[in-house]
Amino acid sequence: MKAWSLKPRSLKSWFKQQMTNERRYLGMFVLGAFLFFLGGGAMLFADNRMFPSLLQEIVALVGLCVCALGALCAASGYIMLTFIRLFRAIANND
Repeated sequence: MKAWSLKPRSLKSWFKQQMTNERRYLGMFVLGAFLFFLGGGAMLFADNRMFPSLLQEIVALVGLCVCALGALCAASGYIMLTFIRLFRAIANND
């Protein structure tokens, strides 16, 4: 019985494979931006429109978590889009 193993690939070959998924990373960036602003809106809503209570703190905490998740998602999508464009520019110059 063979053990399952990953074939080691270079970073350049992995990026070449990911160049075909540019729409995926753009969607990831848009989703992250949406979640970021949704979480920020929830925090603003809790701060300005709710009476001080435990529910206000819970809504603000959920908004903060959604905002952080959106920031991570948008940042990773934007970084991948940047790397794809850089490798495409390098590949076009070769």
